[in-house]
Amino acid sequence: MKQYDLVVIGGGNTGLAVANRVSAAGRRVVLVDKGPVGGLCSLAGCNPKKVFVRASEVLDEVRRAGDHGIRTGEISIDWEEVWRRKHSFTDPVPESTERGLATNGVERVHGVARFLSPDTIIAADQELRAGALLIATGSTPRRLTFPGADLVQTTDEILELRHPPERMVILGAGVVAFEFGFVFARVGTKVTILLRSTRALAGFDDDFAAHAVDFGRSLGIEFIPSTTIEGVRATGDRFAVDFTHEAGRDVREADFVLNAAGRVPAIDQLDLPAANVETSSRGVVVDDYLRSRSNRRVFAGGDVHGKFQLSPVASYEGRVIARNYLEGDVVKADYNVVPQAIYTTPPLATVGWTETEARRSGHAVNVRTSDMKSWKVYAISGEPVAWAKVVADAETDRILGAQLFGAGAADSIHVFALAIRCGLTAADLREAVYAYPTFAGAIQAAVP
Repeated sequence: MKQYDLVVIGGGNTGLAVANRVSAAGRRVVLVDKGPVGGLCSLAGCNPKKVFVRASEVLDEVRRAGDHGIRTGEISIDWEEVWRRKHSFTDPVPESTERGLATNGVERVHGVARFLSPDTIIAADQELRAGALLIATGSTPRRLTFPGADLVQTTDEILELRHPPERMVILGAGVVAFEFGFVFARVGTKVTILLRSTRALAGFDDDFAAHAVDFGRSLGIEFIPSTTIEGVRATGDRFAVDFTHEAGRDVREADFVLNAAGRVPAIDQLDLPAANVETSSRGVVVDDYLRSRSNRRVFAGGDVHGKFQLSPVASYEGRVIARNYLEGDVVKADYNVVPQAIYTTPPLATVGWTETEARRSGHAVNVRTSDMKSWKVYAISGEPVAWAKVVADAETDRILGAQLFGAGAADSIHVFALAIRCGLTAADLREAVYAYPTFAGAIQAAVP
């Protein structure tokens, strides 16, 4: 049996941040992962997805070039070249990550970890014991249980498509569904999104979600609400998705069926009862310091506790855990201000409370909803949609939340994030001087 100061299980954002920081502080650290290491965001999430998104953005801009007096010839997209470009970003990640761990003195065990006791795991036939352990195994697509579920693909497979499918059915209506749905609709795929409930983007502002759906429909995306999947069948070289909805039984054919029904913590193989690590339906139960409530030797970060499934949050939690391990519970994880961008074209972005959440919490609120498409900066840019909804406290005038949909939204949302974090008011944002004409400058007129 080998003894360490810290065993890190998982080579994604959280695990890498903790392992490198703690090892740099002189502790003996081992990272266990079957590989490849680098994390979902770098290998099969944010970065490769953004390559696809950027290709569809450029395609959209070229198609609209005539609005700006620019004449183009026949427009086409070489998706296999897009796929190759994506690999230029993902392929180097595992090797460079392993090299960084070695440089920082982090030992590596290649294998799947399983707890033997509250302080010991086994991986690759080696028993590893430590005074502290970190669970950072990330998440996995939610398991589907209807007949033919094995015919449904995940984001891993959609990122390996060398040619856009003629027809695609997406199961689920969250962030992943919108991002990939918009990408493939723009490159010519007939996309159908099957919603489990009556509305898309659950947890987001109602108006925000409605605008996203309306714009998706303008791209040719079919949204079908209140569906129950009966099964998926192979029909020659295609698939048939059988489902019921308010109008009765129905079916859609597709060349590709995507599971966008969410992700769940990847903790099933760990044997957490052996570690006395309490879990819930959301994952590992942790306290404010990201320690297991039932076994304080164990930390958990990233997607495994179900608080957020965002790459920047996973990295942030890695910094929090490293400090709490090294200095003794000095930082509580703070999720009060977490901006989120949905990389449709154009993007959606949100931070803070929605109008519904603010009212439910007891706040009297001032709300301004703005259709900004005719505002100078958006009109000059020729943007097809530009929308904002900003919520402020009616008594203090402090910004409580914002939802943006349009060009620059993923960047402009950070102004609102800083405003919430620093307690700025709507008046503060109105009275600031902005460069003109800019998308961020539109904030001045969008606040209540």
